[in-house]
Amino acid sequence: MKTNDAIPTRPLRILVLSAKGSGTGSALRAAYAAEGLRQRGHEVVFARPLPTWPFWLDMALSTFWYIPFALFRRFDAVWCVKPYPSLWPACWLQKLRGAKIVFDIDDLDWAYSHGLFRILHRLLQTPWPRLGSFATYHNPKLKEALVADFHLDPSRLVRVPQGVDPKIFHHGKKDFSNLPAVAQALKDFHPLLVFTAHLNVACDLGELLESFRLFLARHPQSALLVAGGGPDQVRFEQEAARLGLADRVRFTGLIPSSTVASCLRAADAVLVYYRDTEANRHRASLKVREALSCGCRVVATRVGDYKEWAAWATLSDPRPDAFASAVEKSLRRRKARRKTPDAWHWVSCVADLERSLQAA
Repeated sequence: MKTNDAIPTRPLRILVLSAKGSGTGSALRAAYAAEGLRQRGHEVVFARPLPTWPFWLDMALSTFWYIPFALFRRFDAVWCVKPYPSLWPACWLQKLRGAKIVFDIDDLDWAYSHGLFRILHRLLQTPWPRLGSFATYHNPKLKEALVADFHLDPSRLVRVPQGVDPKIFHHGKKDFSNLPAVAQALKDFHPLLVFTAHLNVACDLGELLESFRLFLARHPQSALLVAGGGPDQVRFEQEAARLGLADRVRFTGLIPSSTVASCLRAADAVLVYYRDTEANRHRASLKVREALSCGCRVVATRVGDYKEWAAWATLSDPRPDAFASAVEKSLRRRKARRKTPDAWHWVSCVADLERSLQAA
């Protein structure tokens, strides 16, 4: 793999923890970054997170799940993806033994909440990054919030951009035999649209279903594949049925990243829909990078880090009607096949984190 960053002369022992359960974007970010650090020559332990359970039960139990990872080995650094108190006991055990503690803030999580829970959610996250050696983030706009809301020193912030695993997400042949049965059943529909996500409170599939309803009225042979699962899957399935889309929208449930990549390569267009909200404006889309790496035609809303994709994706205002028209526009265009820039490879994405750990 090409990278301009030299492999370090002093390998580090690094423990990587995810506050969120498996299948979530934060757990994927933690796993991919851990592999990137490992490929750079470090001794990395990625503590596999618990499955995602309702009512944050996985987060509560992970407080005890992660302690053995930190109890019996000494690490030079612990990188914690999302600053929740469930990670602090394991971090404290390592901090006592001299490890550098780094918190990764990849979202304004409280911005998905409302009322008293929003206030509680914010209080659960904001104190911990100040106790670490430094903090990491992905979206430049998110850095502003880390200074204003987390009260972090800008000199202690390090960017770790979103990346792509090129061994999984790459150009390849369309092969429905590698897909789940629900996806194989859609192979005769055209165009086949694919939406990938962890179906939770941060997912805006509701408005996308309304957009697909408008699109389907003009393209009656089309279908939508939702590649992913999560705690809100049943709610979204009910919403699809309410809109009369049950026979044209299929849900795969939770699937591994390799199967997600196969779903992307089977798509006539990949849809990335974010509403224009405070939380979404601070996001950096992993799914856009993965889709483009698979050579997909991508339609995305102008929210978050959308400016990076203007030359590669068809962009739309975040409204169901505008998005349906953008999908039509994209399908009329000839799809350009571009290789993934080296900057998206996780080996490159974690280079600044590595340098900061070496210097700390």
